[in-house]
Amino acid sequence: MEAAYTRKARLLIPDTSPLSLLSMAGADGLDTLFVPDVEIWVTDMVEMEVTREPDSGDDRRLGQRRVLAEWFGRNRHRIRIMRTPTGEEYAKAMTSWSMSGSRPELKPRWTGRGDYSLLDILSIAETVVEEGEAVVLLVDDRRARAALRQSENLDLDILSTRAFIAMLETEFGVADAGAIWTVIDIAAGRNAEGKLKVPDPLPEDPIYVRKS
Repeated sequence: MEAAYTRKARLLIPDTSPLSLLSMAGADGLDTLFVPDVEIWVTDMVEMEVTREPDSGDDRRLGQRRVLAEWFGRNRHRIRIMRTPTGEEYAKAMTSWSMSGSRPELKPRWTGRGDYSLLDILSIAETVVEEGEAVVLLVDDRRARAALRQSENLDLDILSTRAFIAMLETEFGVADAGAIWTVIDIAAGRNAEGKLKVPDPLPEDPIYVRKS
């Protein structure tokens, strides 16, 4: 990756998609995040979203959530959780709900919380850039990528999960890393129209954002 891997970099994950996709390949898929030997940062909202008990009507995927919860538990010393205002407010709401007796009908809804604002993502990125020498964001969400690339105040690289997996083989010598995406393809399956559920390839990937 351009200059990011010539210095000690930080890998920030502010998007649930990368963890959800990698978990389809099990703990081994998630462990590939440690291959570049950089600091791993995950926002609190992302950790909560991929491990929480789903609300009624949510996509449950309990097997994946279990894999992710166990992975976070084993690697707590290797992952830095980045606090966000939205995450702190949700944690407070859940604490109040628990203290009031955990009545199901009063449980704080997750709906809308996971779709954190693009402004939040920019603020998070700015914080990490200020504290680190080089920052790589693992982001599949197209709106977030578009907002980040418009920033005039950040130096960072943006990777999709697909590009990260490809880079494992080309930059870090992980033999047959491409097989991980094949496993994800198969595990994700297809929608009612027969289209693969994994994200389509992005026209520009990676994206290098530099201060103007």
